[in-house]
Amino acid sequence: MSSNVTHKQTEDIQLASALSLAIDESCDIKDTAQVTLFVRYMSSQGPKEELLGLLPLSGQTRGKDIANAVQKCLEDNGIDINKIVSIATDGARIMTGIYRGVTSILQKKINHEILPFHFIIHQEALCAQTFPAEIIEVMNLVIKIINSILAKTLYHRQFKDFLEEIYSQFSDLLLHNKVRWLSRGNVLQRFALCLSEIKTFLNEKSIDHPELEENKWLQKFNFMVDTTMKLNELNLKLQGKGNPAYALLEVVCFEKKLLLFVEDMERGKLLHFKNLKQYRNETNATIDTNYFSIALKNMKDGFAERLEQFITNKSTLAFIENPLNTNTNEINIEPFVINARSLQMQLLDLKTKDLWSGKFTELKSNLEELEVQKCMHIAQHKWTTLKEILRVQALIFGGWNRLPECYSEVKKLAYGVLTIFGRHIRASKRSLA
Repeated sequence: MSSNVTHKQTEDIQLASALSLAIDESCDIKDTAQVTLFVRYMSSQGPKEELLGLLPLSGQTRGKDIANAVQKCLEDNGIDINKIVSIATDGARIMTGIYRGVTSILQKKINHEILPFHFIIHQEALCAQTFPAEIIEVMNLVIKIINSILAKTLYHRQFKDFLEEIYSQFSDLLLHNKVRWLSRGNVLQRFALCLSEIKTFLNEKSIDHPELEENKWLQKFNFMVDTTMKLNELNLKLQGKGNPAYALLEVVCFEKKLLLFVEDMERGKLLHFKNLKQYRNETNATIDTNYFSIALKNMKDGFAERLEQFITNKSTLAFIENPLNTNTNEINIEPFVINARSLQMQLLDLKTKDLWSGKFTELKSNLEELEVQKCMHIAQHKWTTLKEILRVQALIFGGWNRLPECYSEVKKLAYGVLTIFGRHIRASKRSLA
């Protein structure tokens, strides 16, 4: 039965007009290098993501070794390498090097341009780590204190009893997961809400952390709480299977929000920094707005640099959502092997015929309604319900799939964009654990 499923899967990939790859390299518990190869392609039911192979590497793990393993896997499965429109990697030099990187080597074997991308949430985490070293040290101390309480069974039990005795709104601290940098937001927020109780408990145990009373440390702490929570909100919007790449333009939007945060900090209003503002109101402290403004600017620059490909290809990625407002001169059609003349004529025809253009007006309205539902569920922390609502890609595919074949080039472009990976692939870590 499993062989039949694998055969059908391979057959579907072979028939696809376009596909994208996500490549990740890591080591298993025996320190054997493994290349995880995911493929995203268009089937008759819509976009699909599949694990195409888990490829062990013996000896060296150079760019050409990984590229050769990927090419062999494609050949063994009868998949045409020239159907690739995009390759996503983790951004490491072995993957993205100009001459010896995996993407560059594979690009030379493909007869057209491809779109190289980095795993988006991986990039977001890297941008988040542009915090100054002094602020990172604040985080390290928070984790140290949490570990000192939770690691000892007696302390942990006594702390929980203490919180219960003083009728605290929380019954425990959250434990930070080192594997996921972005888990820090919730950890910091809980620590901030329990800070008074934590200081009292530590004093009773004669555990001295003078930083918890220092003005500069507390400013940095509250700034980090506010900033990491904003990163967590972005992370939630990017999570999950079925996010088309255009949805990742949320990150482009977040980069612009950082400019707003910089202006807010420079003016000293702190409208977007709830915890830092509350600390100022309670202590009458003079906030070092210049220091925090520089930190925000560095983060903004980090986003701009690392997410350049998404920004450059914004019009191409957004095409699938609203083709009626698209200028074909702003779209990069090279990776999709499309006839430019036919695309222009078909798109013009599509825009001028109400019968078909109305479908995309309806699609835009449906996407807006879906976004309203998502925002509502996120605000109410209804994560299970969030998983159950209709996927963005299902709506988009449904809209495009209803177009007749006389719009073949337009549909080919849309389907190609839908194959581009729109999420962070780290399943290799789970499968190798």
